[in-house]
Amino acid sequence: MGSPSIITNPMFNIGFLLVSMQLAKKVDFNDPDVLTMARIGYYSAQVLVVAMAYGLIVLIKKKNDTTVLTYTPPAKAGFGAPTAAPEAISTTVRDYDIDQVKQFIQSTVTSILIISLMHWKFKFTQPLLMQSINPIKNLFTHKEALIHLWGDAPEGNLARPFTAENPFGGLSSMLGMGNETTDNHAHRE
Repeated sequence: MGSPSIITNPMFNIGFLLVSMQLAKKVDFNDPDVLTMARIGYYSAQVLVVAMAYGLIVLIKKKNDTTVLTYTPPAKAGFGAPTAAPEAISTTVRDYDIDQVKQFIQSTVTSILIISLMHWKFKFTQPLLMQSINPIKNLFTHKEALIHLWGDAPEGNLARPFTAENPFGGLSSMLGMGNETTDNHAHRE
């Protein structure tokens, strides 16, 4: 099947963000009915994204890929403290994928808390519209969704363990600049 290439294109992401921002400026958030609809839309979208992420976990469990995956995670930078060499982690592809989706869910919940604080405490309303759409797009373009929902092969950029992406990496590769990635020393058995 494969994912539509448009949703993973960095130019689409930039255009999508700019159009969303312009649409948010045109919405009259001073109207109480519009504000109520924006709130309902925002929280409904967040519930939908979390539910779909749990659905993705069910798909991963159903596939039950027990291939052993051994990798060395990137070293975490500490404040002034010397960093010890990270130890190799041995897990299964299934467990690795579930952990990745759980990290996505945790990131989504953190975003909900931050946007809620910004809205209810500081009265920011424009993020409600953008953040109603963005998490759905983020779920569909998440590496686990590309593999399990869209049926893309887990190779190249989708090879496990996933590397942290440079947000401008796709743009630089389109412009012909080098896009360096780090090897996490993965071994599949």
